[in-house]
Order: sequence, then structure tokens, then C-alpha cells
Amino acid sequence: MQPIRGRLAGYAAGVGLFLVSFSVRLAADNWLPPGFPFLTFFPGVILATLLAGRGPGIVCALLSGLAALYYFVPPFHSFDLSGGRVTAMLFYLFVVAIDIVLIDGLVHRQRQLEASEARLTQLTQMQTLLFKELQHRVANNLATVASMLRLQRRQIAANPPSALDAIDRANERIELMGEVHRQLYDPNALDLPLAQQIRRAVDHARGVWTAGDVQVQVDVADARLEIGRLMTLVLLISELLGNSFKHAFDGHPAPAVRVVIERIGDNRLRLTVADNGRGLPAPAEQAPVRRGLGTAIIQGFVAQLGGTMRVENVGGVTSLVEFAEG
Repeated sequence: MQPIRGRLAGYAAGVGLFLVSFSVRLAADNWLPPGFPFLTFFPGVILATLLAGRGPGIVCALLSGLAALYYFVPPFHSFDLSGGRVTAMLFYLFVVAIDIVLIDGLVHRQRQLEASEARLTQLTQMQTLLFKELQHRVANNLATVASMLRLQRRQIAANPPSALDAIDRANERIELMGEVHRQLYDPNALDLPLAQQIRRAVDHARGVWTAGDVQVQVDVADARLEIGRLMTLVLLISELLGNSFKHAFDGHPAPAVRVVIERIGDNRLRLTVADNGRGLPAPAEQAPVRRGLGTAIIQGFVAQLGGTMRVENVGGVTSLVEFAEG
């Protein structure tokens, strides 16, 4: 049985059910023995409360009580409350009050149960979507790890003495990826602002790369990114920070890095990661294999973001990545 929506419709239903109850009582007056003045009014009050709520139920009960008192409780056609009429009306009011309270409570409880069921259904659907997204992201992360390991293998093949260093770098990257994955897929962190997400990722990167002495300034505009793109962005920032932590500050008295995400137009963001280190070495001093490995990983993340990147080598290394929000 569907509830009646709308206040006016509800009170109209209460009045209508009173009229029906009154009509039935009039029609049955010759068939009923004396002493049943309220018989047909109780179902009307119950239905009014069940279908339209407590207010319409009370209206139906009051109109029914007055009609019963006037037409069906002797002496007839009078509202006098002397003698047994008081007892009859008190009995009637007690019964309808119990009916209204119980039915209104049951209806309220039923609505709570329906709302809880709807919330549970929504949570179940959300959990299913998150699980599918998590599976997809785990698969992507494993593919990324496999790609990084293939790059590390090429580095080792080209320069066997670098094997231990390559394994250490691979271990650090995988550990960092795991930390980022746990951070972003923590249910308690899904609604954190982007700035807070980036700061947590920076702290993870400093811990993984043992760079507690490096001051990192974070300045992030308010923006929203889909969780998969957010993870790619965080991994890109972590890789850029790792390059600075590992190569920029040898012997530097006050190492520092700035991480900035700013708006540069409609639905466009720019990431800046700038250190105050010694900058990139001259071309003749660079190690092609190592530079190629780091560059390939970074360019892969930039490509996943659908962005573009340029590097400036003035007063340290500054990496600028432009990409779309969303």
C-alpha cells in the first residue's frame, strides 16, 4: 500500500476517509445493535494514519469523534458531555490515540528500513565499482612494475656492475608505488583535498628515498582528479622527487624542492617540481643509460596523464608538466 504524498492530499484523504466511515455508519445504523457508535470510524482513522500520516489521522479521528457523539451516542443530535457520554468519548479517544501512535511509529520505522536498504544498496554498488577499479588499477600497477623491471634489466645488461644499484632503485620504486596505492585507495582518504593527498605522497617519497634533510614546499591549487589519474600524478611527482633526492644535493648545505600545482587555464593544470641542486650535468658527463631509464619512467607517467613536459636547468632542475584536470 503506497503512502499518499503531499500535505494537502494527505489531509484531503483524512477528511475523505472520515466521510466514507460516516456514510458506512449511517447506512449500517439500522443493522447494528445499540452500543456501537464508533465501530466504522476506527478503520477510517487507521487507514488515514497509515496512508497519509499522523496529522491526517488526527483530523479523521476528531471529525469521527464529533460525528459519532452528535449522531450515534444518545441523547442524539447534541454535543452535551454529561453522564455516560464522557466515558464513551474517553474510551474512543484512548483507542484512536493508541492506533495513531502505533501505526505512525510502524510507518516511520518502515521508512527508516527502506532508507537503510537504499543506502546499503548504494554502498554495495559503490563497493562493487571500487573493487573493479581496484582490480583494474592493480593490473595497471603490475604492468608498470613489469615495464620498470624490463628497463632495469636493460640497464644491468648494458652495465653489469650497476646491478645492485639498479635492484635498489627498482625496490625503492615498487615500495613507493605500494605506499601510494595504499594511500589513495584508503576509504578514509578518498575525499581528502588534492593538496593533502600530495603532501602525504611527498612524505612517503621522503621516507622511501631517505631524504628527511630535504625541505619540500608544497603549494597545490584546489582541483579534482579521477583516482587513476591522481595515482599517475602522485607517482610522477614521486619519481621527479626521487631524481632530485638521489642526484641533486650531494654536499648541498640547504637542499630544498618546490612542488607546485597551479591552474593555467580552463580545465588545465601545471605541475612544477623544482630543486635548488647542482642541476643537470653537461652532456659529456651524463650517463645515458641511467638518464634514459629515469626519463622513460617519467615520460610514461606524463603520457598516461595526456600531458606535455619540459625541463629547465637554471639554478637547479625544474620540471614542468601541463595536463588536463579531471
